[in-house]
Amino acid sequence: MKAAQLKQLYSNYTTPEEVSVHAYDSYYWFDTDEGPVGLKREEVPERERTLLLELFPKADREIPLREDQWRRLLFQREEATFQRPPRRYRFIFFTAPHSVDQEALHEAFQALFPFPVSIIWTDGRGGVIIEEQTERPVETIAFDEVTDVLMSDFDMKIRFYVSEFYEDFRSVHAHFAFSQTMAETASRYLPGALATPLNTALYLYIDSLKEENREILASNFLNGAESDGELLDTVKVFLEHGANASAAAKTLYMHRNSLQYRIDKFTELTGMDIRQFDAGVLVYLSILHIRY
Repeated sequence: MKAAQLKQLYSNYTTPEEVSVHAYDSYYWFDTDEGPVGLKREEVPERERTLLLELFPKADREIPLREDQWRRLLFQREEATFQRPPRRYRFIFFTAPHSVDQEALHEAFQALFPFPVSIIWTDGRGGVIIEEQTERPVETIAFDEVTDVLMSDFDMKIRFYVSEFYEDFRSVHAHFAFSQTMAETASRYLPGALATPLNTALYLYIDSLKEENREILASNFLNGAESDGELLDTVKVFLEHGANASAAAKTLYMHRNSLQYRIDKFTELTGMDIRQFDAGVLVYLSILHIRY
């Protein structure tokens, strides 16, 4: 009997890469022509297991698991053979404000997903979740909702940076390094519980400038308005709403005419017409530097 036949007979057939560390002991493992495979213990009667062991040797318990493979690949820069490289993958960095019960949080993270994920701790407060997708479309997790659930369960705000999905596995090291840089940038600038490439990328541009150049640019584009924090915050919200005065006024709980007065005041002070795309981008980056 070969692995393909096992797959036909047992619907719960799986490989070590598809099972999290904590679920490993719930499977019987056998060595086959295609490598180690697992069958759910609860679905294999003892008599069948005895027969299977006659056909397949018991697999060594030290089989590299998916989390170990990712750890070696990303953190130890070792070669790691993935029998089934993911079709798509993303990195979800998480950080708690203080040391946590890793086992409890590990289980909570795992329970969020309808499939096993690799969870690698880098210290007592945080680490990275590697979410993989195979051929089947899978509904992605809404992390803005997850943060509220975890806050309730653990009485702490756990911060996440959720990367884009990547498809080129050959560039996994570059994608991980970039995502790690973005996560570190988000932790410096964004106070909220959830950061994404969309709300982090502009801060990466700011970080790439030398401090003295940032100061000069901010001075040039905010000339006369640097010290008016309330005005800068109004302009920031206005630009974040695509220069839509009605939407920005609603967010700021102010009358549209009052908002318009502040925008006109900013233009008069600085000479920057922020309704124009190029001026708006430069002013927005300058405000991020000054205010955050």
